[in-house]
Amino acid sequence: MENKSIVSAKNRILNTASALFYKRGINNTGIDRIIADAGVAKATMYNNFASKEEIVVTYLRRIREQFAEALEQLDPEAKKSVEAPFSLLKLTLENGEFYGCPFSNALVEMPESKAVRDEVDLYRGLIMNYFASSVKGDQKKVSKLMLVYDGAFLNCKLSPSEASVESAIELARLIAGPGH
Repeated sequence: MENKSIVSAKNRILNTASALFYKRGINNTGIDRIIADAGVAKATMYNNFASKEEIVVTYLRRIREQFAEALEQLDPEAKKSVEAPFSLLKLTLENGEFYGCPFSNALVEMPESKAVRDEVDLYRGLIMNYFASSVKGDQKKVSKLMLVYDGAFLNCKLSPSEASVESAIELARLIAGPGH
C-alpha cells in the first residue's frame, strides 16, 4: 500500500504538469517549473516519474481514459450517433481555455517518442472504434469522420468557436448518412 503523501505528491505533479503541458506546451514546460508549481522536491518528482516523457505519457493516458469514460457514460441513443466525440469537443470549448488536441500537440512536440505515439494511437483507435460502431463498420466513412474530427480540433485551435463544432457535426451527419 502506498503512502498517502506519496500518492498526493504524484497527483500534484501530474495535475500541475497536465495544466502546464496543455496551456504552455510540453517543450515550454521544464521539469523545474513542474517541481516548483507542484510544491515538491526534485527527489519526490523523480521517485514518482523517471522522466518528463513518463509524465507526458501519464498525462495523455489520463485524458484518454477520461474520454473513454465520457463516451461510455452516454445514454444508448447518443452512442448510436456520430455526434458524441464532437459534443465532447464542444464541452471542452465551453469549459474555458482551449489549446487544441492534447494528443496532436504532444505528437508535434515529441515526434520521436514511441510511448507518446502509442498513446496517440490508442486515443485515435478509441475514436475510430466509436465511429465504426456508429456507421456499422464502414471504414471509408470512419476515415472521413476522423478527417472531420481532426479538422474540427485544428479549426477550433486556430479560432475557437462552437459554430465550428456545429459545422463539423453537420458534416459528420452527412458522411454517416440518414439516421445519424
